[in-house]
Amino acid sequence: MNRRNPAPVVPVVIIMVLVAAAALSAGGCGGKSISDRDLVLLDPREGMELVEGRKKLLGLAGIENGAWVDPRSARKYRDGHIPGAIHLPFQNLADEQDRLRGYDVLIIYGDGFKDNLANGMSKKLLEMGFKDVRTLRGGLKAWTRADLDLETGDPPRDAQPMQP
Repeated sequence: MNRRNPAPVVPVVIIMVLVAAAALSAGGCGGKSISDRDLVLLDPREGMELVEGRKKLLGLAGIENGAWVDPRSARKYRDGHIPGAIHLPFQNLADEQDRLRGYDVLIIYGDGFKDNLANGMSKKLLEMGFKDVRTLRGGLKAWTRADLDLETGDPPRDAQPMQP
């Protein structure tokens, strides 16, 4: 009778399970996990400077092209938004992300401080490969506290990146 000892198989299986668990906890199958620590927060004045444009590479490569992005509902956008903001509801991001591709810097905002919608949109954009995504610290509350005006009304239908 020829019997095999199953004991050597058990440590191999345990090691394989531990390796798989470590890989999943480190961000899944090769994808980078984005967390709140990856978000870059800025205040309204810093955001305005980015959207108004700053020179790239000492001015030799043109001017950075930034945009405000409002992921809130159409009603909230209509009731008050940052002037010139692109209205792109979070639920439409996958289908309409190309609207944002022409910008060097995207600044996402929500209603207030620690806004889950704004933070979620910023993280999703980073996961989608957008390189420079910032989040407005304090959202529209910080904007109005800085004594900055809001616009009201519907978004323009054909919003495109501005050319420097």
